[in-house]
Amino acid sequence: MSVALEPAVAVEAHRGRGFSGLLWLTWRQHRWALVCALGLTVVLAGWLAWLGHEMTVYFHQCHDRPCLSGTPQDAALSSQTGPFRVADHILQFVEYEPLLIAVFLGVPLLAREHEQRTLLLAWSQDVSPQRWLWTKTALLGGCTAVCTAAISLAADHVARVMSDVTGDGLFEGDTFLDSGMLPLALGVAMFAVGVALGAAIRRVLPAALVAVAFFVGLFVLVSYRYPYLMAPLSRLRSLPDGTHDPGPAGGPNALRIKAGITISPERVGNLYDAAGRPLDAAGLDRLCPFAGPDAMAPTRLPSCMAGHHLLTRLVYQPADRIGSFHAILAAGYAGLGVLALAAVWLTVRRTSLTAG
Repeated sequence: MSVALEPAVAVEAHRGRGFSGLLWLTWRQHRWALVCALGLTVVLAGWLAWLGHEMTVYFHQCHDRPCLSGTPQDAALSSQTGPFRVADHILQFVEYEPLLIAVFLGVPLLAREHEQRTLLLAWSQDVSPQRWLWTKTALLGGCTAVCTAAISLAADHVARVMSDVTGDGLFEGDTFLDSGMLPLALGVAMFAVGVALGAAIRRVLPAALVAVAFFVGLFVLVSYRYPYLMAPLSRLRSLPDGTHDPGPAGGPNALRIKAGITISPERVGNLYDAAGRPLDAAGLDRLCPFAGPDAMAPTRLPSCMAGHHLLTRLVYQPADRIGSFHAILAAGYAGLGVLALAAVWLTVRRTSLTAG
């Protein structure tokens, strides 16, 4: 019993009536999570900064363009232990960092007090429940913001370097989700969600499991739906003929939602004639035979289609919308955090001290 009551007793024992007491109490209860978070931040941010430096050196050696396949620089970058592969793995971990924040910092804030039955003692001191809650939330949330901001800056820099090194766009998948300070916005939001789940469920493990399910659902939703946060643009685009390349579809940093064509004896998809009319399999076969005994060699098909000025429809988000998309997602995460904190406030208001 003495161990369970230690956090609440500490309030009175260490000048618990003021801010300094709550500051000490927050450290006393969450010191290991905070120390681990700080250590992880230093390791990840420092590692990402070093990997970004390594990739930049190789990029300069390749005359500030993607290194050609077969060059020593390309081999060093793309090896299993090379800076590009390692940075890619770290960025994938960064995407799941907000879940760790929710589980290890957000959920225990109130759920552990309920489990250990210390709320009655903690909230019966001179510090009101609301002040106790918001002071601890602000302290832990501030630490979360500082740590995730450092990691977000490093991740944003590395994502941009990786885009330069590979020639891939900044609007695509993991690169987009790891840039623009989105890890910071999502990390703070998931901290608030963790606090809300801990307040509502009042048990650490069940609340943590719900936080995992919530994060996975949110991650999948954002990953698959963010290309449609704004209405995409659409235009017809000429096909390359093997000698003339019209360049990356939509530009080097565009998000290509629909760009490829489908050709089979049963179906031809996303292919148009020079006047912009859709082509079916029979129509393409009349222009450039690709099936049956009279089919031309597969290597000649692209040149034939380009010679007939065939087109494909490109559906994309232009690169100049990257900042707007980052702002929309960050605002959405901020709104989620505000809703979670409002739920915490309502839950604490209705919490009976006798139920601690």
